[in-house]
Amino acid sequence: MTWYAIRTNPQREFLLAGRYDENGEWRPGVLEKKGYDQVFCPTETKFRKTIKKGRRVSIPVLYPMFCGYIFVGGRFSWLELMAENYITAAVGFPDEFGRRRPAPISDYEMAKLREMSGGLIPHRRSVNTHRAFRVGEMAAIAAGPFAHQVAQIAGLHGTKARVFLNLFNGTREVEVDLDMLDVA
Repeated sequence: MTWYAIRTNPQREFLLAGRYDENGEWRPGVLEKKGYDQVFCPTETKFRKTIKKGRRVSIPVLYPMFCGYIFVGGRFSWLELMAENYITAAVGFPDEFGRRRPAPISDYEMAKLREMSGGLIPHRRSVNTHRAFRVGEMAAIAAGPFAHQVAQIAGLHGTKARVFLNLFNGTREVEVDLDMLDVA
């Protein structure tokens, strides 16, 4: 069977391809309901922190592995597929006449993609400046009038930090924005 990568509107992958709900039941997508043989949206599992019954817990959440893409295989009409809502294009390459031709994907590649689908992906959190900086640590001031100075953090409050700077022949406490600081 020949597969093709189809570009979709953002956050419409599960709507078109289907997905498992929180109870583990399959919810068919629009394309499956309309009779397309094979529709596949590879997923990855990430843990999201939430509060349930007053306790902070991590719950697994499925996300599309490729944002804005699904895979369609089998026999279908390109004209009907491209007329579907939320489908923007087929991934392909131009031929010798400059017309864009969909690029087929082999069964072998799709099998590898199916093996990877659903796997747990370690989530790399973006740096939370409140946790990246701690009282007593040293930080470099990256912007502002005190740029390129290294200062000790005296306190953190909201989006501000109090730091000790060497000014006027002594140490002074100054308040700066957290986004002006870099780890020293």
